[in-house]
Amino acid sequence: MNGMNITVSIINIQRKLLERTGRKTDVYYSEGQGALYVYMGEPLTVSNVIYAASEMELMMNVI
Repeated sequence: MNGMNITVSIINIQRKLLERTGRKTDVYYSEGQGALYVYMGEPLTVSNVIYAASEMELMMNVI
């Protein structure tokens, strides 16, 4: 899977989170690990993570 498809998956998840929560998100992505989503402007801490997507989920674009 190329990086462009993972980027599209990351953006699709952001869009769905915005639709569900009404708030924008920041994404922290680590190749081979996945992506962590927090509300925009919030620091990346365990308690602030609102969604975690594994690398496999991003590759499958299942959300």
